[in-house]
Amino acid sequence: MIYKLKKINIGKWISLIFFLILMYGLQNSYSKLKSWLTDEQSLPLTSLILTGDMQHVSSDDVRGVLKEQKDSLNFFTLEIAQIQKQLEDMPWVYSASIRKQWPDTIKIHIVEQSIIAIWNNSALLNQAGDIIYTPMEDISDQYIKLNGEDEFVKQVLQTYLEVELLLKVNKFKIKLLSSDKRNSSNIILNNGIALRLGKEQKLDRIQRFLSVFPLIEKKYNVDTIDYLDLRYDTGIAIGWQKGKS
Repeated sequence: MIYKLKKINIGKWISLIFFLILMYGLQNSYSKLKSWLTDEQSLPLTSLILTGDMQHVSSDDVRGVLKEQKDSLNFFTLEIAQIQKQLEDMPWVYSASIRKQWPDTIKIHIVEQSIIAIWNNSALLNQAGDIIYTPMEDISDQYIKLNGEDEFVKQVLQTYLEVELLLKVNKFKIKLLSSDKRNSSNIILNNGIALRLGKEQKLDRIQRFLSVFPLIEKKYNVDTIDYLDLRYDTGIAIGWQKGKS
């Protein structure tokens, strides 16, 4: 009986020792594998595929962001979310999508801002009504100019889009649209005539302008008109340039 008990105990000890050795081996192998996977030199990302219609964002700009992550440019440790945030924080980047391609390539697709207007002569405005602060030296005059309070930027943009649609169909083009704190709007057309819209029934007033303007053209020299005040329930008031009435 004693012999059998000793045999059983020895067997248990051998099993326990074998189990501990196995666990140690697995842990040691895991540590080595983890160290290898997270070592930049083991699986470094060495190739960049950059796509997107980019006019203002260069490949050097993107590479500059990647260089900031040089200690983690490894296939498994690359911080995609962090790089995406840094890219999308760049003024001209609307969105950035990032993918890894085995074994050494990172793919980045850039969508630039779709600019609608110049905002208060100091910033840009995208299609979502976001104000974009960027150096203005290289900004051309191709964009409409919108002025207003920052807190009402989306309302000003919406007014422009609605009014511009009506005027464009009738061959008029907006040069400047300004709105004050009361959301009262004034427009300057490319022909130099100002339209005083006020803050209510703006589209109705634009329709009235479009209906009446052909009659005004027949009766007056429109080059002498300074503004058309549309803020009346009926009719339009004409303001003349000084000395040209």
